[in-house]
Amino acid sequence: MKKRFGVTVLALGASVAIILSGCGGCAGCGATAKNIASLSSNWYANTTYKKIQPTFTQGNEDFKKEEIKYTVTFDKTAAENNSYSVDYSDGTYVTEFYAAEFDRDKYCAEEFKGAYPDGLVAYYYKTSLNIPKVTFKVGSDEKSFENDSIITECWFLSVEDALQPLYSKISADTVSPAANRVSSIDEAYTKINCEYVTYYSYEPGAALTEVTSDGQTTESTTDGLGNTVNTVFDLSSLNIAIRATKLTRDLSQVITLHTPNAGLQNFTLSGRSGALSEADLTKIENIMTENELYVGGNEDDKLNTTAVSITYAGQLSGVSQQYWFAAIDNARNNTGRATMLKIAQPLPYSLGTLHITLDEIVSKLY
Repeated sequence: MKKRFGVTVLALGASVAIILSGCGGCAGCGATAKNIASLSSNWYANTTYKKIQPTFTQGNEDFKKEEIKYTVTFDKTAAENNSYSVDYSDGTYVTEFYAAEFDRDKYCAEEFKGAYPDGLVAYYYKTSLNIPKVTFKVGSDEKSFENDSIITECWFLSVEDALQPLYSKISADTVSPAANRVSSIDEAYTKINCEYVTYYSYEPGAALTEVTSDGQTTESTTDGLGNTVNTVFDLSSLNIAIRATKLTRDLSQVITLHTPNAGLQNFTLSGRSGALSEADLTKIENIMTENELYVGGNEDDKLNTTAVSITYAGQLSGVSQQYWFAAIDNARNNTGRATMLKIAQPLPYSLGTLHITLDEIVSKLY
């Protein structure tokens, strides 16, 4: 039997929207009308360049990757659940983004391998979430878990090919809130220790997922990826998919995510006017300035940001995860590279909010 990922900690670890228990299937699969996402390479100085730049490709001269570290903090000031509580110690979240030649012998299922071309260059994106301690408390009883972690890796094509997914892997050793009302400490959490690997056919059509848990591996296949109404992205590439959209306050874009535990699901991306707090903005401005990703004209200038929320596009949509990116003030001279600045993830069941906030830019594209 497949184990479901936790609702919220997975969302942070994979940097993805909320995966709701009981929400499955694909709204609109098999339809002919298309809702194709408008995408740009917003991590480049010239966002209109839809291919992969040589300097972003491993092995080329002047190659540089993007590697960014974030702090993870927990805010329970607005928690309203009177049945139980959860606490997360401060943690870290690291993203790594670059391009390289796709190794089909390593990242292709045998039945898909023959269709993949030689010398294919694709994007690689990795995220690593680490939280030293998570504690659940029910009345006077409490239970703690150490070294909570989720690591995701994925490969996908360029904006020219709509970031088409090729491969993804999620390794989870994590614990997550399990219910709204509980009567004992053991009812408050779900422990997950498993690995999901998804292989995609080169011509959009099928995804093969292998789930390894408790020493056993099971397989499932999702068909119809070439017939969806919306553009399809892999769950693990969601940060980049959102970063590639029209990052404006009037953004309204429905996308389809392939999730390893529920197949194809539709989500809505919406532009928001929400600003960063003054403390967050000051810290982030300093980091961006040090890395020449922001140039303020005078002391009254502020770093422009764009907020985007993502919500399940169906019944029981639940809470909404929110992102902040550096705004694109000039599409052909994109100083801020639409850098992901922050994610705010409300926990389910009114238990508080996890925040991922920019802390250090280890390496940038150029």
